Amino acid sequence: MIANGLRPVLLVAVMGFVGVASAQQAQDREGDPPAVIHVEGRVIHFDGLISQASVAKVRALLEADGSLTEFAIQSGGGDVEAGMALGGMIRDRGMDVRVVGDICLSSCANYVFPAGNRKLIERGALVLWHGSLLQKNLLKNFNYSGIERQLGRPPNWLERWSIQRAAKKWFRRALSEQAAFYTELGVDPRITILGHEQGCTCDWTVSVADMAKFGIGSVSADADYAAPGYARWSGEWQLIASDDEAPTATRQ
Repeated sequence: MIANGLRPVLLVAVMGFVGVASAQQAQDREGDPPAVIHVEGRVIHFDGLISQASVAKVRALLEADGSLTEFAIQSGGGDVEAGMALGGMIRDRGMDVRVVGDICLSSCANYVFPAGNRKLIERGALVLWHGSLLQKNLLKNFNYSGIERQLGRPPNWLERWSIQRAAKKWFRRALSEQAAFYTELGVDPRITILGHEQGCTCDWTVSVADMAKFGIGSVSADADYAAPGYARWSGEWQLIASDDEAPTATRQ
């Protein structure tokens, strides 16, 4: 049995871990402000963290107004299951997705961007992947720091066993949901681990042509998408090819 006080923080820690590429990114994510969401005309504008709360707001907007046809997003990612839920709503309503600002990263790239009927990447914006539930040895590298901060102490051996057991159960269920999600979209989920398969411990993007190879079609972007000097984002990323070639461009 999970110790008192542990259950409310367990899934937060598990989902935060699997949604990012490193424990440090998970720690940084905790302090993110809630997403800013508003409607202009037939467009939902979404800026910020993908969470259960932000997805609930989007769901309410969609249920209240059946004329909404486009989802404009800038996001560094967030919750895995919330990302799939958001992508599912976009898919079910046949909405277009427009990437604005600087990035659509992590859960945004994994689940929201490919769900769009048509997909537009505004000039200077990037769609960036850095992993998914398909990553190798994901649970073996489980990080307890988030739980320790929320409990105010390290979990004991019984709590660690309970955490690992619950994490495995959640992981199996989420992995099955992710497989069904990509099957419905007709997308090859290997795009979410392409960088890892090429030895890239980075955030990465691919060309529009390579997106199509993985089933992510109807994408519009500038001809120089991801070329040197293209991006607004100041973080590090790489443009990689869909085969075994080395990364072709790097942003420092």
